[in-house]
This record gives sequence, structure tokens and C-alpha cells, in this order.
Amino acid sequence: MGSPTDQFSEWLDQVTAVYSTLRDSERNCVLETLISSSGPQQMFMLSRKLPDVLFRDFVSCLPPEVVTIILRYLDGEQLLLCCLVSKSWNERISNLMPVWDRVAKNCGVRVPIIDSVLGEQNPDGVEELPRLTAPVCKALFCHAKQILKGFNEGSTICIEEEFIDKGAWRVTSVRYHRGNVVTGCDDHTVQVWSVPEGRVLSTVSTHSVCCLTITDNHLYTASFNANAECWDLTTGFHSRTFCGHTSAVLAIDVTDDEHFLLTGSVDKTAKLWDLTKSDTEQLIVTFDDAHDDWVFQVKFLPKESDDLQFITCDSNVCCLWRTNADGRVLSSNHVTADNTAKFTSFYHMLENPRHVYACQWTEANKSSALCEYEVVPKVTKIQKVMSFMINLDNIKAFLLGAGSRFAVIMCSISRKDFHILDIPKQTVVATIATPDFYVLTRNGSTVTLCDTSWLNGFQFSKMKADTPVFAAGIALNKVMLGTWAKFVSKFYLC
Repeated sequence: MGSPTDQFSEWLDQVTAVYSTLRDSERNCVLETLISSSGPQQMFMLSRKLPDVLFRDFVSCLPPEVVTIILRYLDGEQLLLCCLVSKSWNERISNLMPVWDRVAKNCGVRVPIIDSVLGEQNPDGVEELPRLTAPVCKALFCHAKQILKGFNEGSTICIEEEFIDKGAWRVTSVRYHRGNVVTGCDDHTVQVWSVPEGRVLSTVSTHSVCCLTITDNHLYTASFNANAECWDLTTGFHSRTFCGHTSAVLAIDVTDDEHFLLTGSVDKTAKLWDLTKSDTEQLIVTFDDAHDDWVFQVKFLPKESDDLQFITCDSNVCCLWRTNADGRVLSSNHVTADNTAKFTSFYHMLENPRHVYACQWTEANKSSALCEYEVVPKVTKIQKVMSFMINLDNIKAFLLGAGSRFAVIMCSISRKDFHILDIPKQTVVATIATPDFYVLTRNGSTVTLCDTSWLNGFQFSKMKADTPVFAAGIALNKVMLGTWAKFVSKFYLC
């Protein structure tokens, strides 16, 4: 006969063998009986053993590649909650580069990105840029989330409601040029204002100003009196008049080399001018059969040859033109608004030279859509590549700016607040609450975006405090200014 230990082992093997043959309900009954028969020592042992058996720590146990695949189903907020589960989870998850790279991009950060505010100076005074790591991407995501939240709460943008006060005179145009705000006014002046001081840097006596464009040397103005004008910024003297339209000129643009000028008018025409020719020969072509409504937007596209490429737009159609230097039309193409919709606005950004964005408004169902069009220069073609309905009720969207990541719209009916759209997500992600502003004409010339670099994704080092984000006319004679708050560019690795 064996020892008591051997007998117990033999009995335990027999019980285990029988237990393995039982149905689940019978096994549960056995466990309940054993638990009810157990004393304090057995219950204590169960409390220590069961968590290891029931709650497997997959984050710590599985390979990083597998954990990354599992966590890709979580968004940034859920990942931050996972980091709070335990110290080991926080250390493991916070160092998964693919996870935080994806989340940071999804929140609007331009990744890979190395911000200079993270750099450290070595003994030779040369900045050493840090390597892009998972903790850096995590911190980028958290900062982007704070900025988006701050748009809604009013902490990301600092608004100065009376940045400019023109007294009794109405502000008719607001633009941004090389860090300064430029205004046109009913007192027949165009003034350049410093930011953030609001000090007048220069004044040019003009005519009535419906809209304007400015270069380093010249000011070009479009007037309600059907003319466009050129002014020398250095002397303030009038240079030349562009006479030919029969109604107010709503849109104006000039090539980078200032050889050609483009205008659009209430008279439903667009005109191309050669600035190298005499006053009597400067008008080289009139586009009078392409539009059946006010031409409220014109824009030269970056040159890829000796030919000119530009767009002219009204509420029904956007035309793409290619001409030679003499104004002869070589080819053209156009896109129309969808069904019963009307175009309200167009935007072209130099950083995305082959893309044009537009907002459409459908009166019947009071809805707006954002559209993206691609310009194919070699074949002079413009085609729609993307469109989505804007998830805001009764918002007649006017597009102020758009990039590869974000777009900014305002409502041309309520005339207050700016809404930020996440283009890849096709949704509104934030709203900047503002005082009521006014839109004088359908070209939106009294409201302008200033810093547009962030529309392609957040680059925090460029979003410096006091850098203007937008400027808009309010109360007819005042201009409000929105600038980045101080915390925006101060990105720290936590």
C-alpha cells in the first residue's frame, strides 16, 4: 500500500479524469460545491490565482506587431484611456510608433514632422532635431486635440474686435499681404496695417475699392465704377487705368511677374490685360460668351510653359482657360454646379497648384457641399475629384480657404462664426465663434484668411503667437483680427 501522498495523487488523477468527462453544467456544479466547502485559505488562494487566469494582459504578452494590429481599431481618445489602465500598458502602448503615427495624422498633424521647438542646441550652436518617435507622435496628437478643442472654446484664437476703426467710413475690402492687413475703404484709400500693433504703415489714395490684390511694388484695385486701377506702392501715385467693363469689377488677379492682369465683373465678362503694352493696347481679350452671371472670381494658375492658364467663375460655371501671350485662346474647359445648386465661392491655394475648391448651395433643401476639382494642365481639363455635403443645417457656405487637410467656411446668411472642415473625414470638426461680420458683395472681399499654412495640416512651429489667422469687417467701419494664441506653437514632449 502506497504512502498517503501517493494515494492522494492517485485519487486526484481519478477525479480530474472524471471531471474532464462532465458536461459544462456538471462542471459548474462541482466548482460551486468546492467553493462553498472551501475555507479562508482556499478563498485567498483563488483571489490570487484567478486574475492571472481570467484577465490575460495581451498588451504585455503579445508581440508588438500583434498589439499594433489590435489597437488600430481604437481612436486617439480610446488609446489615451488604455494608457491609464496600468503603468505597463502606458509604457508599452506609448512606444508603439505605428499606432501614434496613425492617430496624429488622423487628428490633422503633418507627420512626419520635426518641430524646431523640440530642438536642443549643441555646444556648437547648431540645432539638433529630435528623432520622430512614438512619444513625439503621441504628444503631437494631444496638442492637435487641444487646438481643435480650443477652437470651440475660444482659447486657440485671440480675437480683437476693434483692430481697425475707420470711424464714419465703410470698409469695403480686407486682404492679407506678407504679415500685414490691407484694407480698402469708402474714404477712397487703401491702407496697410501692421500686426499686431494695428499701426498704419502706408496709405494710397484710390477710388472706390470692391476688391484688391497687392504685390511687393504695386497695388491693383477693382472698383464699383467699372474700372480697375494700378498704383505704385512706393510713391502712392496712380500708374494706369483698366477701362472696359460696363459694371462693377468684382474680381482681380495679376501674374507673379506682373505682366498680365485678369478681371471679372458684374457685366458677366472676364478680361485679360497685358501690362507690358500701352493703355490703348493693354486689353487683349474679353471673355463675353462663357458666363451668364456675375464673374466673382478670377485666378491665374502657376505657369508650366509660356502659355497662360487661369480660371474665371460665376455662380453656375467655372471655366479653365489656356491662352498664349497675345490672348488667343488655345483651349478651354469648364465644370458646372450640380443640378439646381449654385456656386457661392472658389479657392485656389499655391501649395496645391492643381487643385481648386468650391462651395455649392442648393436653395431647395438649404444645404451646402464642398467640392474639389483637379486641373490637368497638359490637356486643359478641370474635373471633380471629391464632393461631400457639409453637415450643418441652413448654412449657405462661403469658402474662405482649403488645403489637403482642412477647409474654413463661413455662412453668408448668418454672417457670423467660422467652421473648420476636416476634408478627409468630410465633417465639421470645430467652430470659431465670432462677432457678426458683414459681406459686402458675393465675392466675400471683406473677410479673409491670413495664415493658411495649417490648412495642409498642423505645423505648430509655424503657428506662432500673434500671427493673424483671419481678418473681417464688422459693424461696417471696423475690422476684427483673429491671431494664434500663445500656447499653440508651444508644443512640448510630455
